[in-house]
Amino acid sequence: MAADAQDRLGGAVPSPAAAFLLTLIALPSLFWLVTLKRTTNYTGPEEWFMTHVVPVVHQWVLDHVPLLDSALKAVSALGSGWFVALGFAGAGLVALAMGRRDLALLLAFGTLAFPIEWALKYFTAIHEISLAQLVGALFNANNRGLDNIADFPAGHALRATVFYGLVAFCIARLTGDRRQGLVAYAAALILIGAISLTRLYLGAHYPMDLLGGWMAGAALLSILVSVHVLSADERIRAAQPPAEAANAPRRVAVPLHRRDGR
Repeated sequence: MAADAQDRLGGAVPSPAAAFLLTLIALPSLFWLVTLKRTTNYTGPEEWFMTHVVPVVHQWVLDHVPLLDSALKAVSALGSGWFVALGFAGAGLVALAMGRRDLALLLAFGTLAFPIEWALKYFTAIHEISLAQLVGALFNANNRGLDNIADFPAGHALRATVFYGLVAFCIARLTGDRRQGLVAYAAALILIGAISLTRLYLGAHYPMDLLGGWMAGAALLSILVSVHVLSADERIRAAQPPAEAANAPRRVAVPLHRRDGR
């Protein structure tokens, strides 16, 4: 990690414009999925896939490669609520130990993924659930977790998108090497995809649930990243001498206009 990484932006750190663009894609998509989920359980293609393809694949793996079944369940656990909560805490402590309070705060805001998941499950459940049922599911009362009372969105997909996405961003933020940052993003995408697909394999969620988790997670992730990059850019410019600050490029979504109107 570069020693001066906290004092500059660059490498694989995205611009606020790119982050806001992702938000503009994710939020309308999430709204459309919520609307669809409120009117129908699942689409026909999803029903066919989950009843004719997934059980066959699952049974084949159990019969021929039982070790793979155990491995897929372990991968799924990487997106569980307890694991992600501990991951946020551990990553935040590492950031504080490195003297990076800004990244620790960013990771702390990442835990908003949990109440967002709870709210979406509560308001989109086809069969209405009470607050008491929701609270009980949070603590897995009577062996009934959140996924037992409401499928949308897929919590594993949402939590994995936010947690592993933020960890990858923090790595890109700390290192000045663009290649290392891109490798971190690629690793995060692989983990998010693998965790999400294991939920299909286990029959815990339908594709629409996974898509909802990705869109909700991507929206939160992009908002947090864009706000962090904008605030970091302002701090960096404020610390520069006036002459350097005037010539420093600004990472903003729209071009600035000169005072003389040209």
